[in-house]
Amino acid sequence: MNILVTGSNGFVGSALMWRLQNEGHSVIGIDISPHCDDKPHPMTRLGDIRNLDDLQATLAECNRIYNSDIELVIHCAAAKHDFGISEKEYYSHNELGTKVLLEFMQQQRINKLVYFSTVSVFGHPGQRTDEDGGFAPDHPYGASKLAGELLCTDWQRQDNSRELVVLRPTVIYGAYNYANMYKLIDTMHRRPYIMVGKGDYIKSIVSRANTVDMTVFALSQLRHGAQYFNCVDKPYIRLCELMQIIARNPAFKIPQIIVPVWLAVLIGKIFDIPAKLFKLDLPINSDRMKKLATATDFASERIREAGYVQKHTIEEEIEVMTIWYLAQKSKGH
Repeated sequence: MNILVTGSNGFVGSALMWRLQNEGHSVIGIDISPHCDDKPHPMTRLGDIRNLDDLQATLAECNRIYNSDIELVIHCAAAKHDFGISEKEYYSHNELGTKVLLEFMQQQRINKLVYFSTVSVFGHPGQRTDEDGGFAPDHPYGASKLAGELLCTDWQRQDNSRELVVLRPTVIYGAYNYANMYKLIDTMHRRPYIMVGKGDYIKSIVSRANTVDMTVFALSQLRHGAQYFNCVDKPYIRLCELMQIIARNPAFKIPQIIVPVWLAVLIGKIFDIPAKLFKLDLPINSDRMKKLATATDFASERIREAGYVQKHTIEEEIEVMTIWYLAQKSKGH
């Protein structure tokens, strides 16, 4: 199958391009950024999904190389960092970008779509939540991804022959990723002093390897209509258990001093002032302190009931990431 991957220089998109190729598919990608932390795929083209001309140029390249049209789109592209992105930018990339992409698909009669949403569409419900949870995003990222998801749902409902799978991953981790899990690992290596709260709550996570596996599995679930799957590694793990897994490598230590959440948030508010004044992404701020002490408990039983089998354990994937982290540090990164 000829597959277009948006965000193909991204953390998941780049790995997905190689995996799909190895599975025998013909792939082409589009990404607004030339930078790829991991191994970039040579079939990635620079372009903006908010620009129909860029999408048309990518289609023309697909026709030139493979002598056939795009049959499926896997939409990974998104604005998703938790610092330095305005609400307007979130909606521009995640809602408008999806809208233009769907217009392109309609023009080209492309009727198969896998859309990367997020469990952030549910906000922080305070209890275990599956795919039927109520939408309550509490951050512009989740709200803008929900806006894109709803556009995809409307697109599918307009023509019942269209096939849609929506994947809602939780925090994705792995080598070459510098987001939430990296920050935790880095803290346990360089500053293993203070812990916010006891960590006795669930923190949903999913490795990149398992995310890619779930995406490939999702292709087998494409059929007339729409399917929705949360993407979470099992077992559903508590933060303190996750830290114990990281600390199995002697280079990482579990902090011994426990700071109450209210105090950590108060300290974070002090750091918010210079961060806002000088536009700095400081490791300590009130929002991060709140996130550290907030449960994210999401269930992903539906994809397993459909036949997906998790191949990579949390222990294995954490070991891969910590080894990569230490290798990066030895190189001075």
